[in-house]
Amino acid sequence: MSDNVAMAPQTEKQDMSVVQRMLNIFVAPRQAFESINRKPDFLVPFIIVLLVIVAFTFAIMPVVMPTQMEKQRAKMEERGMSEEQINQAMSIGQKTGTIIGPIAAGVSTAIILLVMAGLYMFTGNVMLGGQTTFKHVFSVVTYSALIGSLGQLLSLPIILSKKTAEVHFSLATFLSEDSVETILYQFLKKIDLFAVWGIIVTGIGLAVIYRFTTKKGVTISAIWYVLYMVISLVWFGFTH
Repeated sequence: MSDNVAMAPQTEKQDMSVVQRMLNIFVAPRQAFESINRKPDFLVPFIIVLLVIVAFTFAIMPVVMPTQMEKQRAKMEERGMSEEQINQAMSIGQKTGTIIGPIAAGVSTAIILLVMAGLYMFTGNVMLGGQTTFKHVFSVVTYSALIGSLGQLLSLPIILSKKTAEVHFSLATFLSEDSVETILYQFLKKIDLFAVWGIIVTGIGLAVIYRFTTKKGVTISAIWYVLYMVISLVWFGFTH
């Protein structure tokens, strides 16, 4: 009886609020994920991640829109459209782009997070014989995504001041602007500080909810990120 009484305060002490969990994701991820594993939740971080990407996309639209419009103009000219048709299409594109762009970013981010959770769960439950729920995995994914949201918020003032979307915290920073359209630049761009940080934090979360070793959890997270890199680089090669 005395042991049970003594343990009660410790259990209460380990429980964290949503705010504490989000803060600890950056400084003490294992403790945060242990709390999340006991009582998974994803709604608040999920909403925050979506709000950040929508706001970020809306804020950088004045920077990216001119470049996008020029690319669209070039494509329309290749199709043989008249100047009047091009100007009309460009006008409509500019008006709708500032609304559709942020919404599309939010929707695509939500889909990506859900797909990531599904892939991690397939790997952990089916391929590696672990056992957990989708709610647990999605909680890991959404809390870990806060790392990327921080990166977006930190890059925003630099993007707005330099008036270029090519702002990141990766090895591509050391290359010239002339190399933006190269495979090497796109490859190095994905070796980003916040991406690597997110991979490690996600791996820690997977290790906690599946009771894997940290090395195993980070390996799962890293393998899927490498596969994403390969697919995106192949797609880049086909479209450029």
